[in-house]
Amino acid sequence: MPYQLMKDYDSVQDYSVQASSPLRHNRWYEKLVLNPAVGHLLAMGALLLGSQFLSYQSLPEDENQTITLVLLAAMYGINVFLGQHIAKFTGGRTITYTLGVALLSACLVLGVVLLCRVSYARTSLFLGILLLLSIQYLSVKISQKFRHLKLAIVPSDLYGDNISHQNIQWRVLTQPDLGNCRFDAVVVDMDAELEDDWIRFVSHCSIAGLPVLDGRKVLEAIQGKVSLNQLKSVDLGALQPSPVYLVAKRAIDVAVSVLLLPILLPTFLAIGLLIRMDSPGPAIFVQERVGRGNSVFRMYKFRSMRPDDCKHPQFADEDAHRITRLGAFIRKFRIDELPQFLNVLKGDMSLIGPRPEQPGFVQQFEQDVPYYSYRHIVRPGITGWAQVSNGYATDTESTREKVEHDLYYIKNLSAGLDILIVLRTIRTVVTGFGAL
Repeated sequence: MPYQLMKDYDSVQDYSVQASSPLRHNRWYEKLVLNPAVGHLLAMGALLLGSQFLSYQSLPEDENQTITLVLLAAMYGINVFLGQHIAKFTGGRTITYTLGVALLSACLVLGVVLLCRVSYARTSLFLGILLLLSIQYLSVKISQKFRHLKLAIVPSDLYGDNISHQNIQWRVLTQPDLGNCRFDAVVVDMDAELEDDWIRFVSHCSIAGLPVLDGRKVLEAIQGKVSLNQLKSVDLGALQPSPVYLVAKRAIDVAVSVLLLPILLPTFLAIGLLIRMDSPGPAIFVQERVGRGNSVFRMYKFRSMRPDDCKHPQFADEDAHRITRLGAFIRKFRIDELPQFLNVLKGDMSLIGPRPEQPGFVQQFEQDVPYYSYRHIVRPGITGWAQVSNGYATDTESTREKVEHDLYYIKNLSAGLDILIVLRTIRTVVTGFGAL
C-alpha cells in the first residue's frame, strides 16, 4: 500500500499555507485516535484480556495461562512486524493478505511451541488466535474508512488514468492552490518542467510540512511495476539487489527445499505414475532456460502436454491444443512446477524470482523489450511477482508488462515482498489464476 510513501507526521511542524493547515489528521484528537501506537496498545489489550475473558479466566491462574499470554503477545508482535513490511506493497493491506499474515504469525509461534514442547492453555490460545484474526479484520475496515490516502496531483501527462486504487482519493489541481482542503501529500512529476507558480506552490507545501511525493514512485507503488517508458539509465542503480539479502535468500531456499523433500519425493512418484498412465511419454519435461547472469540451465517440470517435435520456442497459448486432461489440472494448480525444487537445490533457481524464459525468446525479447536482460540479475524463481500479478505471458506485449513487474520486484527485493508473493501464490494455487 502507498501508506509507506508518507513521512512520519508526528515530527511535522504545524505551519500554514494560505492560512490553513494543509496536512490531514493534524488536529490533536486526530493524532490521538489515528496514532498507530495507540491502536496497537488497544489491540494488544483486547487480545490478551479477551482471550482470558472468553476462556472464563479473570487473571492467569497457573503457569500455562501466563505462558499463553506471552505467546499471544509474541504472536501479535510478529504480526505487526510482518504486516508493516508487507503493507507498503500494492495489495498488501487487503483483508485477504492481512489475515494471511496473522495466520502466518500464529503458525510461527505454534511451530516454536511444538518444537520446544512448551506448555500452554489450549483454549485460551485458540481463542486468542481467533481474536487476532478478528482484530486484524477490523483494523483493515477501519483503515479503509478513515485512513485512505488523499492526494493532491500537480497536473502532468505522466499519470493519465493510471492513478486508481480503492483506498486512494486524488484531486488533480487546476491551479496552484489547495483551497480549503487538507491532503496527505502533493504528488509531483519530478521530471516535468513546472511553471514558476507551481514551483512556488510546491515549495510552500513542503515548507508547511506537507509531503511532496515523486509521481513515478507513486505510480510504482499503486501499480506494482516499474514503467519501462519512464525508466532511465540513471535508475539502474536502484535495480542492484542487496548482496546480504541474496545470501540470506539462498539459505532460505535450501532450507525450505530440504525440509520439503520428505513430502515432495513421494508426491513426485505418485504424480509421475499418473502422468505415464494418462498419456505416452516421460513424466518429467526438461527444457533449457536462461537464469542468473544469462547462464543457460536445464529446468524440470512435470509433463502436461503430448510430446511434440517442434524445436522453436512457443508461447504457452500456442501449445494449448497439446495439453492433456491431467496436464490441464496440474497446470491450473501449478503442480507441474514442483520438480523445480530440484533446480532450487542445484542453485539454478530460487523459490521466488522472475520466471525463467527459453533462450530463443530471450534473444527476441532483448531486441523488443528495453532493459529485458536486467531480469537476469537475480536467480529465476518457481513463483514471482509478475507470475502472481499477470499469470502466463502469451505475446510480446504481455511479456513487456511482466518485465515491468519483474523490475519492480528486483527494485524492492525484501523479505516483506517475498512473503506477500508467497501469500499471493497460495491464492493462485487455490483459484488457478493465470492458468491456460
